[in-house]
Amino acid sequence: MIGDGGPSVPEAPPRSGPAAGARIRAATAADAPAVARSIEALLIELGGERPSATALEDAARRLAADAELGVLLVAECEGAIVGILAASWQYALHVPGRYGTIQDLWVDPDWRSRALGRELILALVRQAGEAGVPRLEVGLPQESFSQLGATERFYRENGFTPLGPRMRRLL
Repeated sequence: MIGDGGPSVPEAPPRSGPAAGARIRAATAADAPAVARSIEALLIELGGERPSATALEDAARRLAADAELGVLLVAECEGAIVGILAASWQYALHVPGRYGTIQDLWVDPDWRSRALGRELILALVRQAGEAGVPRLEVGLPQESFSQLGATERFYRENGFTPLGPRMRRLL
């Protein structure tokens, strides 16, 4: 289940490939502390500002509890979170309809290059299809990020095409 009484979310089918041993499932409120630690690790890698652990946990609980906001997936192995994917649902006029935006995708360094990121994206694709969301988008890290090329290559290999840079304004 997603959160308390949310719609049921099927787990990813068992794997026999490089990501074997990890199970992908919808996050629950109980996962919030581990999700917050994962996001903090991601933000450290990206060199981004880190909100408080409390703020990260609250956001994880909210996304896990409300399927209308989006999807929060975790990959776990032996009870430890080894990957996360958070996506939010959006609505646009210029390309009419709903779409999903991957906000966060992180895989534990010990699990990288084992196709776990791809498995998380495939699980999101399944969820998006069930939610009637026909397209997904992702913003790339800043150009100063040392692994930008590898990140862009990863998304291209997983079916994404470039759209151009994004900008942000804080209020």
